[in-house]
Amino acid sequence: MCVFCDIISGSAPGYVAYEDEDVVAILDKYPASEGHLLVMPKRHYENIYELPDDVLCKVMEVTKKVAMAVKEALNATGVRILQNNGADAGQVVFHVHFHVIPYYGAYKWSRHELTREEAERVLSKVRPRLMGPSSREKH
Repeated sequence: MCVFCDIISGSAPGYVAYEDEDVVAILDKYPASEGHLLVMPKRHYENIYELPDDVLCKVMEVTKKVAMAVKEALNATGVRILQNNGADAGQVVFHVHFHVIPYYGAYKWSRHELTREEAERVLSKVRPRLMGPSSREKH
């Protein structure tokens, strides 16, 4: 079973920052920095090779929107977009997704488990730029 499909269906907890008919953006459970989000299609595709071009375009449009929202809402000085395909490339969850990782000054990679307080703080700043206050939460 796919943890991202479980979050999308509501059967597993997750913090949703953006959602439309085809695409969802959630906070990473082990963020590399404050505001680290994952953007993915709602439908399950294992990797980018399986992803139809029209769905890829929708995912990339949302990825850009999320990157801009995170940069503005959290005052990031830069944003990294990262995507892995296959275990040898570092893919851990086999549901295609794009990492949106904000940076604040010098390069620093420090992962930890996301707390509810961190999630709520980030979502309160980012969601209004993406969907408005009515977006759903999956805890």
